[in-house]
Amino acid sequence: MPNVTVVGAGVFGLTIALSLPRHYNVTMVACDMPGDPDSLDWASPWADAGFGGGGTKPNDPEEMEMLKAAFRYYWTLSESHPESSVKKMQDVYFRDNVATDADLWWKDFMPDYRIMDPSELPPTSNAKIGITYTSPVLTLSIYLTYLTSLLHASPNVTFVRKTVSSLDELLYLSPDVIVNTTGVGAGTLSPVNNPLVEPVRGQTIVIRQPAIDHMTLQSGIDYCYVIPRGDGTAVIGRIKEPGDTADQEVDPEIRKDIAFRANQLDLRVPATVDALDVVRDIVSIRPGCKGGMRLEAEVLQLGADKMDVPVVHVYGAGGTGYALSPGVGRKVALLVDDFIMGDKFPVPRMVGKGTTAVASTVSEEKGRCKVM
Repeated sequence: MPNVTVVGAGVFGLTIALSLPRHYNVTMVACDMPGDPDSLDWASPWADAGFGGGGTKPNDPEEMEMLKAAFRYYWTLSESHPESSVKKMQDVYFRDNVATDADLWWKDFMPDYRIMDPSELPPTSNAKIGITYTSPVLTLSIYLTYLTSLLHASPNVTFVRKTVSSLDELLYLSPDVIVNTTGVGAGTLSPVNNPLVEPVRGQTIVIRQPAIDHMTLQSGIDYCYVIPRGDGTAVIGRIKEPGDTADQEVDPEIRKDIAFRANQLDLRVPATVDALDVVRDIVSIRPGCKGGMRLEAEVLQLGADKMDVPVVHVYGAGGTGYALSPGVGRKVALLVDDFIMGDKFPVPRMVGKGTTAVASTVSEEKGRCKVM
């Protein structure tokens, strides 16, 4: 069976592993795993997601198709797998920099799409246009657990807890293909060392407010959102400047601004921090990339012997990782198949080339390091 090593166990890594054929041996290698204690070293557990139709590159045809595929995937989950946390919900989208929807490629794709009457716009938010539609919303801590449970039920998938600083360190697994989903780590992962990787600091507040029953987003000049989680809580927040990772403490001024702007969008959110029923504050680092998400296949020379190893890179989705992940999973699965089954990237396969000692080490490590 072909061996595929996926580096990173965030939403990209998990979704890609589920998208690969079951006759591939898949090894998930990561330092941080779903269910671990809170850590800012990875982004996936910290987000909350609704589907807004936005990618990392404006009107990019490939990302549009990925987003459409993701929408269909989440819509189906909402109807057939409530344990995934995915549910259909009314979304309200305000724009404060333009008064048109002409540039929104997804306006003919979303169910129940409607331009709101001007009287429905929040009077203090500077919104120039409001749009409402129905889309999937998910609670990410539950969704990650759902994906992980599916992988643990798959006999072809093994989890290995390991800190990886170089792709060379994975050669003992005899991978036919390596899938690099290391997020911000791609900036320092050898030999990738991508200088375009750009962390983005985010700050949000989880509040208790059962009355909030739909997602609200504003973008343009001011960016803010209110996302109900379905358990009586909601996430309110915004993103700060890209590249800001130095301060991982809660910024009290941003906290005040979040409450103020969220109240403008939904009056059920108190306008002051003191009036919020706060569950927790969250500061997280999102994995951005200048120029947009990198999704690319190449052959790298790894190890002392400079062995040709196929690598598929996918990272840099910033705050759109969950919206893109199902479509990304499909695309990466095709690229992996091109390496293993096709002739697009004809390189020597590594399966069967390892010594008995290497094979024994792999088996021992899998048995020792399998988690959850």
